[in-house]
Amino acid sequence: MSTKITGKGVDLGDSLREYISDAVSRIMQKYLEEDVDASVTVKKDSRVFKAEAGVYLHKGFVIHSQGTSHDAYTAVDAALARLVTLLAKHKNRLINKYKKKKWDDAGNAAIKYVLERKQPQSDEKDEEHLVIAEQDGYVLSLSVSEAVMKLDLTDSPVVMFKNAESDRINVVYKRPDGNIGWIDYKA
Repeated sequence: MSTKITGKGVDLGDSLREYISDAVSRIMQKYLEEDVDASVTVKKDSRVFKAEAGVYLHKGFVIHSQGTSHDAYTAVDAALARLVTLLAKHKNRLINKYKKKKWDDAGNAAIKYVLERKQPQSDEKDEEHLVIAEQDGYVLSLSVSEAVMKLDLTDSPVVMFKNAESDRINVVYKRPDGNIGWIDYKA
């Protein structure tokens, strides 16, 4: 496990770096059995410290948390407390539902692309929009529950995945009413 500790606009000092390093290693030993990378960034915005913590898990799962306070130690504690909550949620889901399942690391690579816009004829109105794919990534083979878990643990509004049960492309997304939607594409 490697932990990257950085300060933006503030000198962290050896004491705070050691405090963060010890706290992150205790958390990782308690909640994760696998070797993962973590990062903690402490920023100072005017009078407030902002701490951001991230853990980079298997299959592209990233758990991210943040905390703010007038004290750097308290901001780090708030960010790590939120991280503990998210890691416990992640661990409980894995234990309860997928105790014997092995993670399938074979994903289909998704490619970045830009679709060309047709030039409008002189008498046509230009009402078409340019479509841009913003991220490189993988279309992972997940169950619906795993996809919902990934949606909960990331700030992404949508997760596209290959349904492990049906081998079809599916999408889960956050609805405006706070619920989660699921689209199962049938050919």
